[in-house]
Amino acid sequence: MKNMREYFKPYKGLPISIYVIFFASIVNNMGNFVAPFLTMFLTRKFGISAEIVGIVVAINSALGMIGAMIGGKLIDQVGRKKVLIIFRTLSGIAIAAAAFLNDPISITSLIMLSTLFGGFSQPVYSTMITDLTEGEQRKAGFSLEYMAINIGFSVGPLLAGFLFENYLTWLFLGDAITTFTSIALVAAFVPETIPSREKLMGSKPEKLESAEEGSLLSAMLKRPTLVIFSLIMVIYFIVFSQFNFGLSIQVSDIFKNNSSAIFGTLMTVNALMCSILTVFITSTTKNIGASLSISIGGVLYAIGFGMIFFINSHIMFIISTIIWTLGEIMVSTNTSVYIADHTPITHRGRFNSVFPIIRKLGFIVGPLLAGIFVKLTNIKSLWILVGVLSIIAGAMMYRLYSMDRLKETVGNLE
Repeated sequence: MKNMREYFKPYKGLPISIYVIFFASIVNNMGNFVAPFLTMFLTRKFGISAEIVGIVVAINSALGMIGAMIGGKLIDQVGRKKVLIIFRTLSGIAIAAAAFLNDPISITSLIMLSTLFGGFSQPVYSTMITDLTEGEQRKAGFSLEYMAINIGFSVGPLLAGFLFENYLTWLFLGDAITTFTSIALVAAFVPETIPSREKLMGSKPEKLESAEEGSLLSAMLKRPTLVIFSLIMVIYFIVFSQFNFGLSIQVSDIFKNNSSAIFGTLMTVNALMCSILTVFITSTTKNIGASLSISIGGVLYAIGFGMIFFINSHIMFIISTIIWTLGEIMVSTNTSVYIADHTPITHRGRFNSVFPIIRKLGFIVGPLLAGIFVKLTNIKSLWILVGVLSIIAGAMMYRLYSMDRLKETVGNLE
């Protein structure tokens, strides 16, 4: 039986910059006040129709994606730290300025501007962690980032809800202050991590992380397993998107008037597990390859989501949530590791800007497909489909794991 120190062992000896990024990420995510309340703010504060707000939210999300794609290239060419400081500062200024306005058009424009600038710096943390780590340290580094996001989002909405109801101006100012604080931490304690010319020249050609010339597309095509991985992950994200869409409908169908309270407890269980258990799972699986860990996560998705077809009690829904959350941790903490291990050193910023878009694609397609399927069948049948998709994705990921192992064996023989 492991003692507690053993579980934390993978996190010892990491570069100091990784710990700084961890705390900076907690602060930044904890202060993400405005975005989650954007819909409520526009509908309740200004009485804008849900249809118009839906368009605003969609455009806002698209701007974030566009910013990330442009930012990825800048991160590779200009530098990680410079892009973070410049564009996240501009994002914070835009949000702070919105606190002092009352015109919905001006406020919405500044929020969108903030989202666009924030998108430019979105891939920075993942790119820095990739620069600073390799091997087992990489898995620990990315699991810290994952925990930071979950810790921040566990606390942030509670603070944002309080500010929204009582101190609306501070909803914006608080968002800006935490943004500036996170920037200050990185600016003061994290050096620029962009690889030097000597490191680029010294990268071994046979390695998947070796330097490449040309565009993002050409670099990806030279790594067919990464293209296959991307397609498989779309299926994973289609499945995972049902924790919000399909699960909320299923809970409402079974528990009626108590559905909101029960769904809230399930989300709390999920958030607490992601914040607390990641350490233990990372330690337990530290010697398991990223692709195999993701494959196991697919099996846990199949069990956790698939069993919803058969259950109708609160306690069983909690057990279901525990199982698929374990799958979420396995998948989320290892996805970035796999990408980092297969990304050319010259294209890290660009690769880290593309994969969040793949995640969003799954979250867009998932509810659309589920809505059509439920309309043609019923909500319970959705979980059979989700279970089957999880098994297919897990099997495909295991096949990818086998391919990677074979390449490693051949490479070692040569």
